[in-house]
Amino acid sequence: MENIVDYLKSIKDLLFEEKPFNELDALVLSRLSYIDFRSILKSTKYWSKKKLTDVINEIFIEKEKSNYRFRLKEDMQLLDVLRSSLRYRECYIKSYVYDTVIEEVKQFSAVTFINEEPKQKFMFIAFKGTDGTVTGWKEDFNMAYLETVPAQIEAAKYLKKITRFSSYKTIYVGGHSKGGNLAVYAASQARKNIQNNIKEIYSFDGPGFKDDFLETEGFINIHEKISLFAPQSSIIGRLLSRNYKTYIVQSKKKLLYQHNIYNWKIENNDFVKLDKFTFLSNKIDKVLKDSLSKTTIEERKAIVDELFDIVKDLSKDDVIDFGDGMLDFFKRFKNTFKGKSKETQELILALFTKSKEESPKLYVKPIKNESTLSQTINKFKYTFARKKAKNPKVIDYIDNDTKLIESKESPLLLVEDKTNK
Repeated sequence: MENIVDYLKSIKDLLFEEKPFNELDALVLSRLSYIDFRSILKSTKYWSKKKLTDVINEIFIEKEKSNYRFRLKEDMQLLDVLRSSLRYRECYIKSYVYDTVIEEVKQFSAVTFINEEPKQKFMFIAFKGTDGTVTGWKEDFNMAYLETVPAQIEAAKYLKKITRFSSYKTIYVGGHSKGGNLAVYAASQARKNIQNNIKEIYSFDGPGFKDDFLETEGFINIHEKISLFAPQSSIIGRLLSRNYKTYIVQSKKKLLYQHNIYNWKIENNDFVKLDKFTFLSNKIDKVLKDSLSKTTIEERKAIVDELFDIVKDLSKDDVIDFGDGMLDFFKRFKNTFKGKSKETQELILALFTKSKEESPKLYVKPIKNESTLSQTINKFKYTFARKKAKNPKVIDYIDNDTKLIESKESPLLLVEDKTNK
């Protein structure tokens, strides 16, 4: 199954005139906002533009000479395809901003791409998502109770500045994770004539907003142009509220690993889309919304601060630290969890416990003998299909994958339905 790098390989020689800009191109450019351009563009003036392919070549030269690192190994693969792409040969990069201030709980970065292909001129404003630092996570947490966070204010200023003297009549805005939220917020604060020139706003698994924001005039003006793309077990993309188009994309991984866009499946130059979120995604979404809706702003702030304290306790040098692996991580999580308030503990426990009304009822069964794995899986699939036919409310946890076991490091696990037992 293909991913975004494979898509780029398949269309690299097709100009935008031949295959118009689409959501997969938006995902490519949104991902580029995570690339650290500081050392490459430090001598470039804010309004000056450089050819994207030239900048990428400089990054690879820098990588050979220094300790330049890519956040994900797939980022290097993506750039390697891009630098030889005819499709992006007329694409330029400009106005790169990197602004993280720990004291202000602000983590913000943005970059603008302009395509100057004669018949397909457009501007794409990309906002970076959370960078894995504690500062970035704290700002995300604060979205639950603050009217605005510093990154949203900076995003609105950035878009207004970039578009102030722009002659581009086709503008796209996008981002992944928090970057998707910033894209929506910035577009909602733009001048009316700029909002008219914005054709699409892309949020790739980005969190939503407080309910009152969805009723503002600026948001109402652009909400029909917004598209959220989120994996089937999305957690980040379902935080807070939203009332815009949502597309569920199939991911080849599980749980939080689905947030990684390189795990999103693509087929025939389009996302592989599903018609529903998983039971777990719906569960977490319901628990968080129900719990936080019953709190005052002060109570919500107290819970959010305690949740963040857990993240902070699990971090090292401003980055979340998994220590010696997930087992070590969960041991430390258990220790820090004990010291939190009753309200915070109840919220976290509600995410992992089952109410009497919930279906399906599931348990995790260890498979001791790996040689019988194939036989066990076939038996499970037959049993699951038979029970699902009897109970249409049962949600398929297989996610259309025949390969249920992905981890070789942990005990082999199989999720089985016990609804009618």
